[in-house]
Amino acid sequence: MSQRSFVLFAVLLIAADLLGQARVIRVGLLRDKTVQKAVVMTHRGVYDVFTDGERKAQVTSHDGLKVEVGNGRLICRTLSSTYTARERIEFRSRQANSAFRMRSMDHRMAERAYEGGLEVTLENGALRLVNVVPLEEYVAGVVQSEAGRHHHLEYYKLQAVSCRTYALSNQRKHLDQGFEVCDRVHCQVYHGRNHTDTIAQAVLETRNMVMVDADIRLIHATFHSNCGGETLNAEDVWSKSEPYLQATTDTFCLAGSHATWQKRVPRKDWVAYLKRAYGVNTASSADLFPLLDHHPTCRGIYMNQREPLVPLKQVRADWKLNSTYFTLHEEGENVVFEGRGFGHGVGVCQEGAMEMARRGFSFVDILHYYYAEVHLVDLASLDFFRDIGQ
Repeated sequence: MSQRSFVLFAVLLIAADLLGQARVIRVGLLRDKTVQKAVVMTHRGVYDVFTDGERKAQVTSHDGLKVEVGNGRLICRTLSSTYTARERIEFRSRQANSAFRMRSMDHRMAERAYEGGLEVTLENGALRLVNVVPLEEYVAGVVQSEAGRHHHLEYYKLQAVSCRTYALSNQRKHLDQGFEVCDRVHCQVYHGRNHTDTIAQAVLETRNMVMVDADIRLIHATFHSNCGGETLNAEDVWSKSEPYLQATTDTFCLAGSHATWQKRVPRKDWVAYLKRAYGVNTASSADLFPLLDHHPTCRGIYMNQREPLVPLKQVRADWKLNSTYFTLHEEGENVVFEGRGFGHGVGVCQEGAMEMARRGFSFVDILHYYYAEVHLVDLASLDFFRDIGQ
């Protein structure tokens, strides 16, 4: 047995006794909003309030606090006292399973509950809100936010492994902003603590499980809503190839709710766009016809085969299309996009994976269907065995 094969075999069989201390992750909250006032209350457990590192108060289930910006400082108000901080206010939990509730007072939004603690600092005259949360609780929250309810346990297991892997492989995205990942689609959608029993079970049963490539590196565990019957190579979308993100045929998603779509656009607007954006000679039928009668037999990168090339990725962005997988034809004064799928098309097709889970496939089988040559390993042993394999 080769050294690498031995390492991978050992990683796959590693005992749960090697689990290390619970990892935490720092998540930037409400990153799509400018928040200057927020209300924070306990949801479960007891919290201590610190200003600039000094303990000031205790908050129980019968109390809460308001945090706001005032005169270039942070102001923290409880029912009985007011405190100020130059740099930081912290809402630290005393118990491992504590949770808090929070809402912005600047925006009409539902209150959200979060596991772990909260750090508040100033950012361009507004509040920077950071949830310091155990990794597994964060994963459960992401799975609920990204996948929703009423799915099969095996699908939730797949999402848990994917979300955990994605978070850890992208921890440097926002380090310059004081946190590791954000709560938006830019990273992974995260609207707070999970309250679905099946998701909690899925996260528990896959605890600390991540995906790595042949070199024992965390993969980029990308996913999208529906591939329309065919996933894409990573380099077709992001210009960088990954051996585990390879195109594959997928018949499982074809009956999904996002399998097909349609959009009509005035022909004159489409032709003007081609001329303005790409310099297409719209007076030449030879140049224009492939862009008015587009019927690909499989996914591609460009709409046409001759200069000037029209990239499908940019067309999708400019016209707000569900995917780059579409045909195009003229119909009266319009052009009609007839599309398949929803999203970038790389990695796991969520609606395909849901259908596979319903048909009895295990989450391991589903992951290997969409990701080529990957291995499931225990997170606590990852660094140890990576060193051995070097």
